[in-house]
Amino acid sequence: MENKSRYLFFVLLTATIAFTSCEEDDLDDLFGDPVEKFLGTWKCEEEGTETGSGWVYDVTIIRNPDNSSEILIRNFYLQGDNEKARALITGNTLTIPNQRICDDTMEIQGSGSYDTSKDEIYLNYSTNDGATEDIVTARYFKP
Repeated sequence: MENKSRYLFFVLLTATIAFTSCEEDDLDDLFGDPVEKFLGTWKCEEEGTETGSGWVYDVTIIRNPDNSSEILIRNFYLQGDNEKARALITGNTLTIPNQRICDDTMEIQGSGSYDTSKDEIYLNYSTNDGATEDIVTARYFKP
């Protein structure tokens, strides 16, 4: 009889845990592809300490074919579709490592995050072309 009671207790405990821990919050991030949510064409709304506010333009984010945990941001800082900034994705955060774009004339670096509740990306980064440093905040959104 005691074995049946233990078995019944184990079954009820397992069922209770299974039904109370099934939240959808970040299950996709645990087992899904963290890069996927960043991919696509986005509107960029940007403001810089040197460039000012009111900048709105398109960027396209693709997966880096050389590194599956990185993305390439085309038209980064409104530099054209041929210019791509690399960013490493970890969960909902991204890191723009120190790198040079625009034929090695501009140094960039920064970080950002993906807001799951708004389906938006927020970035903070700096650019330096040797003469001017710009500190930029940007919001990527899908219209």
